[in-house]
Amino acid sequence: MPFRLPELPYARDALAPFMSAETLEFHHGKHHKAYVDKTNQLIAEKGLEGRRLSEVIRHAAGAGERTLFNQSAQIWNHSFYWQCLAPAGGAAPSGRLAAMIADAFGTADALIDRLKQEAVGHF
Repeated sequence: MPFRLPELPYARDALAPFMSAETLEFHHGKHHKAYVDKTNQLIAEKGLEGRRLSEVIRHAAGAGERTLFNQSAQIWNHSFYWQCLAPAGGAAPSGRLAAMIADAFGTADALIDRLKQEAVGHF
């Protein structure tokens, strides 16, 4: 079965004002979809149908198939990326993660402040 573009775990406008519905549609519906389509084309050409995405990525890396590696790895990267985003007011960390944040930063808000400071200082 060919790879498919995963559905977003939230509405297209759920990330506004940080990401507009138009930007999300372009990045997910066109950009991410292009990686899926190209990977499916390449795996059909190479006889790799039916393999899991992780198997395709490993195969491409090991075989030096740069285009297949880049395309398939970007499917994974983008799928992970969408899961890392959440609408404002999303769930707060809990359990072990909350305890680790409290130990290292005091509060989740302190962690967020630190992340913002670090992000602004990096290209």
